[in-house]
Amino acid sequence: MNIINIIKSFKLSINEKISTYVLHLWLQRILFYILLFLFSSGISHYLINEFGTSDYNMASARYMISALIQSEAAIMAIIVTLSLVAVELASGSYSVRMIDLLKSYNPDFWILMITYIASMSYGLFILKTIPDESNAAINMHISFVYYTGIFSFAILFPYLFRTLNTLKPSTLLNMQATKLTAINITSAISSDAADPLEKDPIQPIIDIVSSSMLNHDFETTRNGLNIIGLRSKDIFSNSDLDHTERKIIANYIFSRLARFGKFTLNHYDEDAAFIVIMNLESLWNELEKSDSMEAILQASSSLEQIGIVAAEVNQKDVLSTVTNHLYNIGQKGLDGNSDGELAKIIDSIGSVGVACAGNRIEPRMIEDIILSISKLERKAAEKDYDSSVETALDELGSIKTAMEFENNPAYHQLCLKVDNILMSITQE
Repeated sequence: MNIINIIKSFKLSINEKISTYVLHLWLQRILFYILLFLFSSGISHYLINEFGTSDYNMASARYMISALIQSEAAIMAIIVTLSLVAVELASGSYSVRMIDLLKSYNPDFWILMITYIASMSYGLFILKTIPDESNAAINMHISFVYYTGIFSFAILFPYLFRTLNTLKPSTLLNMQATKLTAINITSAISSDAADPLEKDPIQPIIDIVSSSMLNHDFETTRNGLNIIGLRSKDIFSNSDLDHTERKIIANYIFSRLARFGKFTLNHYDEDAAFIVIMNLESLWNELEKSDSMEAILQASSSLEQIGIVAAEVNQKDVLSTVTNHLYNIGQKGLDGNSDGELAKIIDSIGSVGVACAGNRIEPRMIEDIILSISKLERKAAEKDYDSSVETALDELGSIKTAMEFENNPAYHQLCLKVDNILMSITQE
């Protein structure tokens, strides 16, 4: 039994360091460069046999190898410099976390470095051992130095193409998305306080999306949020998660999306806020299949946070969408015979209503919130949900109190309407 646990622990640690995607990527690129070497060597060998001589002039060979080594050293220095500049641009544009990402997901750079170092080292060794007279063995070595030289130049084209493609926002997002797994999320949650975000699989994506949103790059913003949504749906659909793990992961993902939703509203990006809400809706629908109560709680909490900020920045369309979603989720709470969850939904709607009154949102929207609470309360009363009814009374009273302090005749009319609703509830 202990051996099995050790093996599982070892596999878990390996998965945290090297994902299947990274391993597959490295093997794919290594195979590509091996085939490229064989192809370039074959072409070089053909050209030497057709147009060259069987014996090399040793003096000319020394000059050729010396020039080749110097050229490779200069090119390698330029490549390292340009690569560092590219990484600096990526980290400066998005996040310093891109440095670690590019180290693992850019095997072409490391393959190119190894190729150049090996080629120069081999060339130096042959340069030192070239005799004054040619022979079959040294001719073979000189030819091989020539093959590696041709390959070292040919490798530049796929490397440059791959590096430029890697720096695209969509590529960076897809790279980071492979880290968004249940194992990595639980590892990030359990990490110590001294290193809280280094293991966070969502934060680098949020960094890219935030930077893109501020730069008005709507496509990257949308793609990044949708990637979080799709990967999170895959996690929730995983039947191997137990109830506690699913709850912890759900709280982690929903809280991150809600926080970014508030960020979009504070920067007055309504379109991005709607994408956040759309992904939240997709996630709570997926979570509902395995844990309906948790889905209701997470949805109400995240929507409440977004709704309060929407009231503060007067985003009426977002407010209306949040209110409608909360009401519909409340209906699911009724269908699921869950008094506590319905009470939480009513509390969230009431919190948004209080925020609307405090920020002088137009009376029509506050009236819709009051009616939503009233409808849910009536249905809760029919099912004898005492906690939900009590919460509805408290929230309606809080909204009324918030409106009473405003010098607005329409608000005062709504206060009278709330009084009538409260009176009808207490008389039932």
